[in-house]
Amino acid sequence: MSGGTDLGGLRRINELAILTAVRAGADTLTEVVRETGLARASVGEVTRDLVASGWLSEAAPVVRGRGRPAVRYEYRAAAGVLIGADIGAFNLRVAISDLTGRPLAHSRRFTIPEVPARQRLKLLDAAINDCLRDTNRTRDDIWGVVAGSTGRVGNGRVLLSAAIPDWTGVDLAAHLRQSLPNALVAVDNDSRLAALAEQKLGAGRPESLVLLQAGRRTGLGLVVNGRPHAGFGGVAGDLSRFPALKWEGAMEYLQLSGVAPASGATSDPVADTLNAAIEGSPAALAAVRRYIRMLANTAGAVVSILDPEVLVLGGSLAAYGDLLLPLLASELELLCLRMPRLEASTLGADCAVLGALCAAAELVDDALVGSGPGPLPAHTRPRVST
Repeated sequence: MSGGTDLGGLRRINELAILTAVRAGADTLTEVVRETGLARASVGEVTRDLVASGWLSEAAPVVRGRGRPAVRYEYRAAAGVLIGADIGAFNLRVAISDLTGRPLAHSRRFTIPEVPARQRLKLLDAAINDCLRDTNRTRDDIWGVVAGSTGRVGNGRVLLSAAIPDWTGVDLAAHLRQSLPNALVAVDNDSRLAALAEQKLGAGRPESLVLLQAGRRTGLGLVVNGRPHAGFGGVAGDLSRFPALKWEGAMEYLQLSGVAPASGATSDPVADTLNAAIEGSPAALAAVRRYIRMLANTAGAVVSILDPEVLVLGGSLAAYGDLLLPLLASELELLCLRMPRLEASTLGADCAVLGALCAAAELVDDALVGSGPGPLPAHTRPRVST
């Protein structure tokens, strides 16, 4: 390997280190030096070049005590926008972010499983337009889009969807490429994207976790070695064909248990049953215990196989973590040789769409950085291969 190539590789390493530091909040030369450990002269030279190539911009200086005001640096996150989508049977969520994945606006459409695929795709397009309008951006500003879908997903298609009758076979990536021809596009499973969000945005950023999605439908998201785990064929975590685990019918049992009080505060039997259990109703608490036992059969098996650091309770029922986590812990202690740490997700129902934005930021970052051995190329919109 030539000396020039060695120097080019070292230069790229320094550039990426400085970009990482600036994106993490180090906005002056002194702070970047402290975060990277690089020599001040090297940081100054590389930073000037990153400004010239469009990766960084100089912001207004900040006066901090006596002396010359420090020049502030910012990553050019507003150069483009990203789109993340979460397409489920009952909800369709879309969010827009800057190039770092920081959300700027979102749109939500309520649906039902029987909505035809063509109409569901129109709702997706309309929600994207909502986000663009709310941020005063256009489709030409979109650099990357990642859509998460319920069901088994592969090669941009929905290969199998039990939750949405008319969704199996939909080429979601092709639809997005047709409507957004200049954007990088990827499609993934919604639970896997939710797990990515938990790893990136949740507490502690554990290297391994199991996300137990508990809501209108149940699902699993797996993170191994800091990355969402899809398996060889993209179906890791799909236990829908194991009826003995009583996984798929768990939420249906809670909906049809018949213990929700007639005077419940909501029209949702699940919410009313959970609220009644919190208030001490023996019948409601017994129903919730049985529901948790159903979940624990599956969660315990997965935890025993993966031995994760954390088990995260996600989905709409994460809001009832104070009630559900102790019950889940008591069941898992009977099944698992080692108990993971149990947490309730703080990301709420937007978990999957936030994961889609994280994935979109990674998609664009990978395209921007490229694979060349020398210094980074100019910070411009990635070209989409046709």
